[in-house]
Amino acid sequence: MSRITRLGGLAAMLLAVVISGLTTSFAAARPRVHPAGTATFALAPTQTSRYIFPFTPGAYIDDVELFQMQNQLWLPLYWFGNNGEFYVNYKLSIAQPPVYSNGGRTVTIHLKHYLWSDGRPVTNRDVEFWMHIYQAERAQYYGYVAGDIPSNIQSMSFPSATPYTFSITFTQRFNPLSLLYNDLSEIFPIPQHVWDRVSSTGPVGNYDLTPKGAAQVFNYLNTQSQDKATWTTNPLWRVVDGPWRLQGFDPATGYTTLVPNARFTGPDRPHLAKVEEVPFTSDTAEFDALRAGQLDYGYLPAADLTQKSYFQSHGYSVVPWPEWGFASFWLNFTNPKAGAIFRQLYVRQAFQHVVDQPGIVRHVYHGDAYPSYGPVPLVPKSIYLTKYESSNPYPYSPEAARKLLASHGWKVRVNGVDTCAHPGQGPHQCGAGIARGARMSFTMQAASGSIEFTAELSVMRSDWSLAGIHLTIVLAPADSLLTDAVPCHRSTSVGCGWQMINLGAPGFTVTFSPQYLPTLGPWLYSNAVLNAGGYSSPTLDHIINETNVVPGPSAYLQEENFVSRELPWIWEPDFTYQLSVISNHLRGAVPQDPNLNIYPQDWVLKG
Repeated sequence: MSRITRLGGLAAMLLAVVISGLTTSFAAARPRVHPAGTATFALAPTQTSRYIFPFTPGAYIDDVELFQMQNQLWLPLYWFGNNGEFYVNYKLSIAQPPVYSNGGRTVTIHLKHYLWSDGRPVTNRDVEFWMHIYQAERAQYYGYVAGDIPSNIQSMSFPSATPYTFSITFTQRFNPLSLLYNDLSEIFPIPQHVWDRVSSTGPVGNYDLTPKGAAQVFNYLNTQSQDKATWTTNPLWRVVDGPWRLQGFDPATGYTTLVPNARFTGPDRPHLAKVEEVPFTSDTAEFDALRAGQLDYGYLPAADLTQKSYFQSHGYSVVPWPEWGFASFWLNFTNPKAGAIFRQLYVRQAFQHVVDQPGIVRHVYHGDAYPSYGPVPLVPKSIYLTKYESSNPYPYSPEAARKLLASHGWKVRVNGVDTCAHPGQGPHQCGAGIARGARMSFTMQAASGSIEFTAELSVMRSDWSLAGIHLTIVLAPADSLLTDAVPCHRSTSVGCGWQMINLGAPGFTVTFSPQYLPTLGPWLYSNAVLNAGGYSSPTLDHIINETNVVPGPSAYLQEENFVSRELPWIWEPDFTYQLSVISNHLRGAVPQDPNLNIYPQDWVLKG
């Protein structure tokens, strides 16, 4: 992002933010806010809340959970997203900037004086509670990466004598940039005095103080979180520290109603009396509601871009929402039929050569998208985008794809199905584990509900056939695909059967959160919780480890180049998260956050 350059580099940017954060105080009197009005916000098609406990397992993650519901109720230790930019926002964080000592191994953190909605203070005991659950159930949390927090912690101190201060000593000196953006970013204080229990009928205790007890607490909270019908009545979920609390939730449709938390002690109290998050089954349904004036904050499907001028002339602004992430689809390297084929780099290179990103951007998304050549988005610009990735290492070329396959032992049949004619592991053979007669034919499970994404899939299927690669595309709701996209468990075959999963864009781009620096560790580190496809590379594991210890961003750039070259995923065009259509009566909704957070506490209805 060019804003970093203007500040003279990343270090200067962080320094400026730290200085501004240190001046934050809630001691001064603030004007009393009298909430008024109801704003309606459109959710992406088929995306609804499925999990409320902010310690979210990988099977439940999506944009609604992480950015549009949970963090309205419970605040992370550090908030990321600042005036339309991705970096740390100390004003909205519930902790002061970290202080390093002990040669950089120990970090001391001072909490601001926030309150839970039942009037109890947010203290270091609430942080300790989270950390104990994390230590006991780290494999369950969607953001966990082997070797990172909490595995890299040597000791922790949560003194009761100073309840707003705690410290963490790490096993070695780590890159301070990574510690803040990729480790401390994962911590949520959660209400120990309400949630530290193992049953609904038993008492609240200190169960988390032992690993066995912490696991029991997680199992209880996990079960309660999956019971969507009780979210509004369960006493657990009534205690919040964010600006909003949950008033209504329809478990059948996902219709969500948020109202102000009267005890919110942060800097931005809600101005609205209510926010309604409205679910839709398709882009068409959302567009019809938008045309009917039923939404204050919706989005314009790419298939309806010709209607942009209509909304602009009828009291709306149409504003692109860029995202700090990228679009790609996943390959299952552990699939018993296709995995051996996917493990060949030349095959993945051929796949990438037949993704016509410029054509899809131009003809499907009418210019309101941009190519993805690797893990760092081309838009917005940032210091992390390397020349190698931005050069487009594998441009669209069916001819190049055909040559790659033919030179590695495949009989290429344009508009047919290629077959392996020369099995073996030699330089001109198909590769390890690929039998004679193996077919270049695959099933891609793809998200339903988006007209333009369905059109993209049609283009992709046609282009791949020019290299003799046959795709069978099966559409399903994104929620069900996210449930399927789990690592292969060979004893049960769960997660082994899928071959390709494509959640697509708009609306399903991978976003860097809760690790905000552009590393793919949460998804591609060997045995990571979110490594659904089972990709494993010792080289990439080493580079990801380097991002944690080498000061500054250099290792991140090395990782970006490796992933852009090796193609553990196949890159595809990235639509902006959405083209937001915002009523001119709704103020305070822009600039939009590239981390996909929404800030309804800043929204005001006028006129």
